[in-house]
Amino acid sequence: MLMLTFPLLLSSSILFMNLSHPLSMGLILLVQTMLISLTLGLSSYSFWFSYILFLVFLGGMLVLFIYVSSLAPNEIFFSLDLFIMFFIFMSIFTIIALVMDPILSNFSHISLPLSSLDYFNSTPYTINWIYNSPSMIFTIFIVSYLLLALIIIVKIINLFKGPLRLLT
Repeated sequence: MLMLTFPLLLSSSILFMNLSHPLSMGLILLVQTMLISLTLGLSSYSFWFSYILFLVFLGGMLVLFIYVSSLAPNEIFFSLDLFIMFFIFMSIFTIIALVMDPILSNFSHISLPLSSLDYFNSTPYTINWIYNSPSMIFTIFIVSYLLLALIIIVKIINLFKGPLRLLT
């Protein structure tokens, strides 16, 4: 599964460089965030850190989406050439990843023993180091900084003024 997410990340990065509309760029960023969260969740002991990362990034993307949609003109941002190029890159990188995958290239080992699945349960990639003694102070500092920034932003925003443009 990890070998399939890397070609998707690479092809979406190439597609991102060729886009010009901010809403389509936001969509590609959202896809990349889902792929990075999936990769992080599969390579660590639990999915909690990737869930939190995805939810925080999704909240930020929602704020950016509201801001950009109020500024961007209402134009069609779908281009057939970019869509075809995206699927060509995605299919090429997926085929390369499938060919280079050692499990799929050697068909005699398709049925994995159950002992090889215990590898993921014994990996040392846990997120306990965030909450342990040396880095606990840094984590508390980051949480309090984000809370303070949230309170300051709420106080700065004037609730009596409307959005940047009228939604008609």
